[in-house]
Amino acid sequence: MKEKKQREVRRHAAEHFLNSFEQQLLDTFQESESEPTAPTPPPAQQKKTKSSSPESIDLSALEDAIADIDQYLENQSSQSGNF
Repeated sequence: MKEKKQREVRRHAAEHFLNSFEQQLLDTFQESESEPTAPTPPPAQQKKTKSSSPESIDLSALEDAIADIDQYLENQSSQSGNF
């Protein structure tokens, strides 16, 4: 039961990370297409969004999720290199 909860927390953290990463990529691409008007504040100064989950994500679960994402990206990289 505890393992299922940990997997769920890791999955949620990974989803949150990927969504945030995709949004930053989209913002960067859109910004590069438009003319620069003013510098964008660093991410630490941008408005923080609330998590969709009421429970907080602990650091170890986030680290595990990042490790899973790294492994996934490595697998994708090695598969795309075979073409």
